[in-house]
Amino acid sequence: MKKNMKSHSFRQLINVFFLICTTSAWALDGEREQLQYDQLMSANTATGPVANRFFMPYEAVTPAKHRFSGAMTIPEHRMQTEPGQIRPDRIRGMHTQLFPGVTLEFVSHGDYLVPVERNIIEPPGSNSFWHIHVAPGRVWSEPGDGGMSRASFPFFLTNLHENETYNGVATFMFDDSAVSELRYQLVQQLSPFLVETRFVAWGQQVVSYQPGEISSVQLIQDFEDELADRLVWHDWSILEDKYGAELFSGFQSGIDPRLVVSDGLVIDGEVYIHSMTTPYGNYPYPREMRHGVWSVTKTAAGLITLLRMAQKYGNEILDYKIRDYVNVTADHDGWKDVTFRHAMSMATGIGTGSENVNPNSSSDGYVESDRAAYIRWYFARATDEKLTELFKVPSHPWGPGEYMRYRDRDIFVAAAAMANLYREKEGDAADLWQMMLDEVYRPIGIHHLPKSRTWEKDRPPVPLLAWGVYLSVDDIAKISGLMQNGGKHQGVQLLSGQGLAEALYETPVRGLTTGGSNQYGPGSYHLTVWHEQFATQSGRTYTIPSMAGYGGNIIKLMPNGMTGFRMGNGGDKPVEQMIVIADRMRPFDTHRH
Repeated sequence: MKKNMKSHSFRQLINVFFLICTTSAWALDGEREQLQYDQLMSANTATGPVANRFFMPYEAVTPAKHRFSGAMTIPEHRMQTEPGQIRPDRIRGMHTQLFPGVTLEFVSHGDYLVPVERNIIEPPGSNSFWHIHVAPGRVWSEPGDGGMSRASFPFFLTNLHENETYNGVATFMFDDSAVSELRYQLVQQLSPFLVETRFVAWGQQVVSYQPGEISSVQLIQDFEDELADRLVWHDWSILEDKYGAELFSGFQSGIDPRLVVSDGLVIDGEVYIHSMTTPYGNYPYPREMRHGVWSVTKTAAGLITLLRMAQKYGNEILDYKIRDYVNVTADHDGWKDVTFRHAMSMATGIGTGSENVNPNSSSDGYVESDRAAYIRWYFARATDEKLTELFKVPSHPWGPGEYMRYRDRDIFVAAAAMANLYREKEGDAADLWQMMLDEVYRPIGIHHLPKSRTWEKDRPPVPLLAWGVYLSVDDIAKISGLMQNGGKHQGVQLLSGQGLAEALYETPVRGLTTGGSNQYGPGSYHLTVWHEQFATQSGRTYTIPSMAGYGGNIIKLMPNGMTGFRMGNGGDKPVEQMIVIADRMRPFDTHRH
């Protein structure tokens, strides 16, 4: 995944330089107008969000005068928002207006501020609904800071029951023994499920600093490896200059452009960013922005896990029966012949909704009468609790593999079965998600991949493969690249090529129909992958595999090897224009991948 920038043209280097400057310690021109020394010493100045650029270096920046090493403790406190913006005020007794109380450990390394914990942190005993994730930031010095150094870092708030992300940025000043107040703002978000509204929040809080030596040799080495594995990013203008801006005018079709969080194209392993803005300007740490992608997880984590298991233990596991790996407690025999393949294709024959199958609608199972049961299952924390609720659902009169009905619970039961299969193969302490991090994601250059999992006391947790993965743009590019390359990375077959071909391209009957269609034909679904038809100008028809998630999150794998992506807050409709643009850039008929 490492790229040699010396091979780029001068124009490309200028654009790469521009993108690097948005996340580096290069000073922005002009005099600092916000978040000045005096303001960071008084919480009374936090009257609202400011432009994101003020969280980055300003004026005659120099390296940090001090080394940061230790723990910062942020007390639980009430965030500021527009009146009534966060609704409801409580979810299952937890307060949505509270910033979570948490202790964060950091080590400065050159111009970087490196966090020790890179997973999602669930603060113990907190009254806040929110959990927090922090990512690497920056340290520097400015002349007006009274001899102190300055730092900033990106973070997001989420809840491990959810998969939305509220991306934010924070800043503070520090010396060898003390820190200023912490100023932060939450400026961009993906679609929530439990919280009723999207919101912007901000605050300034007194925090404490406990300096101390942190064992950082391995931490810094891992961070250096992470930096080395970053992909090359380009400004969108390069494509517009090459192909003409008019070609890309419909790239955001199907969504209000104001609801787009991030979108672009991956071409030959390099990323072309179309948009990554917020209401307060470009996000200062675009490479660190993480997207709660909801059901994109089903493919980017679920399918990838299934196919890694198939590569390790044989493709026959797709035909293993669910009931052989979980304790089925249903009062009907509908689960008797359900296989891993059926569950991952949401074709179990289990569910609510009507028995109308002519035509069949994949969304038929989402009925109001099932909502209470779904919520009980959704909020169950442990695997056994979730399975107990899951097996209360009735069976349809048809058997497995006949009709596709969209059900998160099918993907979860497959995850639980895979976790038990893995423990059967490797021992009771074997952790399915840790195996995926070690054997798939890290080898392709993804060093950290936050993921929601069940809460367990006596066994490794089960990854919630139906939702709950938090992807960066680089993660999207690397996972898509692995799939586009047949599951192989640097000559090593990480995923089952046969299983991947079945999911993406070579299924004799390409999955089960979903009830949706476009002008070229009906859509289908198989092994977590959505398929839509597309005909080129020559009349040749292609099937376009897609990952899709609630709120308008889309990743499309093009026949010419390109990947299109869009993370947004609306627009669940197909984004066919993205396919048209990719075909015009590299005609599918002559650039088949």
